[in-house]
Amino acid sequence: MSEAVSHHLGISYDPNVVLHMLSANGAVDRPLGLARNIPFNIANLTFYMQAHVIRSPAYDILLGRPFDVLTQSVVRNFSNADQTITVHDPNTRRTVTIPTSARRSLRHQKEEETAVFRE
Repeated sequence: MSEAVSHHLGISYDPNVVLHMLSANGAVDRPLGLARNIPFNIANLTFYMQAHVIRSPAYDILLGRPFDVLTQSVVRNFSNADQTITVHDPNTRRTVTIPTSARRSLRHQKEEETAVFRE
């Protein structure tokens, strides 16, 4: 989770829990801390997850392997470029399939970061 999203939503994090994370580009990021038990509402299902807060990632929130394991997610790709994700709530035993959409620009950025894009 980006620091900007954490601040926008008022999500606190523990700065004493820090893991060095390897990004896809090979860079090592040092998170600002760990936000615990954050409720994520996805298609009327609520999942409580932990989130590492990162200063300026290339995403707002990135759901990774822990989310996939918790929800037993299944991604389906179709020849017309459509994609769906099916998730399962282990607490309620409900399963939903969600259509995906094309990636949009980041919605939450710090003022200093948006100034770079305006120039």
